[in-house]
Amino acid sequence: MKLLFQTTGTTGSTELKSLLGSIDADLKIQNLIPDLITATNDVIDLVGEEVYKKATDLYGNGTIADENKDFIFAIRYPIAVNAYRLIAPSNDLAHTNNGRKMRHDDNEKQAFEWMIDRDNAALERRYYRALDDLIKFLDRSKVDAETSTTLYTIWTTSEAFKATHNLFIRTVADFDQHFTINSRLLLIKLAPAIWDCEQYKIRPLIGTEKLTALKQALKSGTEITEAKDLELIRLIQKASVSYALAWAMPRLSVQLYPEGVLQHVTSDRATTRGAKPTLKNETQEARQAFESDFDRVILEIERLVAPAPTIDECQPINPEIIYGDKFMSL
Repeated sequence: MKLLFQTTGTTGSTELKSLLGSIDADLKIQNLIPDLITATNDVIDLVGEEVYKKATDLYGNGTIADENKDFIFAIRYPIAVNAYRLIAPSNDLAHTNNGRKMRHDDNEKQAFEWMIDRDNAALERRYYRALDDLIKFLDRSKVDAETSTTLYTIWTTSEAFKATHNLFIRTVADFDQHFTINSRLLLIKLAPAIWDCEQYKIRPLIGTEKLTALKQALKSGTEITEAKDLELIRLIQKASVSYALAWAMPRLSVQLYPEGVLQHVTSDRATTRGAKPTLKNETQEARQAFESDFDRVILEIERLVAPAPTIDECQPINPEIIYGDKFMSL
C-alpha cells in the first residue's frame, strides 16, 4: 500500500509532527507504519479507493504542489490522528523481556488513568471531526471546469457519496431540519438505518410506486407542487431521522453524537475500572425517546395516506320499519 507519509529517514516524523503538534518530535514514524496502514484503510472505506488514489498521485514522493496542499492535509490528518490513537495505549508501557513495565523518568510522571481516559475520548472526537472535515472538503471541491479526473467528480461518483444521495435524507441540512447533527460523517454512518426505514417501514404504508416516484423527483430536482406529496416527504424524512437515531444509540460510538444526546462520565480515580457508571441507562432512554417519536410520525403518515371514507348515497336515511314486529331494524 502506498502511504501518504515518507517512511524512511526523518522526513516522515517531521510530517507527523506538523500534523500532530502535541507529540514529541522524536517519535519515529517507522513505529507507526502498521497503524498508519490500518488508519489508511479506514479512510479508504469511507471515501473510496478512487479518492485515495487521487491523493497518492498528487502526493507523489512528498513534493506537493501548493494547490493540492489543502486536500493532502485534509486526508492525511485523520489518518495521522487515528494511527496515533491506535499506538498510544501500547506506548504508555515499556514492553521488556521481563514483561510490561511503567515508564517513569526523573522529570516525568505517569498520567493517572482518568487522564488517559479523557485524552483517549478527546483523540476519538478529534478523529471524527477530522473525517467530517475531509468529507466537507470533498463536497466543496467542485471547480468550474469539471472533468472525469477532477476530485469532485471522482468523489460524487463514488459509492460513499451515493450512499446518502439515493435516500429521502440526502444532506445534513435535510437531517438538521428534524434533529441537529451538523455532521456529514454521522449522516453517512446513519445511511443504512435510513435505508431500512424507507424499505421496511415506509414502503408498506405508501406503496412501491409512490415511494419510487417521490424519491426520483427529489433526485432529479423536479419541482413538487402537490401539498399532500410535500407533507408526505416531510413526514418520511422525520420518521427516517427518528428511526435512524433509535437504531444508532446502541450501535455507534458516543463520541459521534452531538453533545447533549448522551452524557458520559469519567472517573477522577486513578483506575480505568473506577469509571463511574451513569445513574440512568441513558442509551436505552434515548433510544426509547426516538422510537416514540417514530411511532407518532408513522401514525401521521397512516392518516395522510388513508383513503377518504366512501358515502353510499343510495342508503335510505330513515330506518326500515317492519310493521307487526316489536323491534325496529336499523
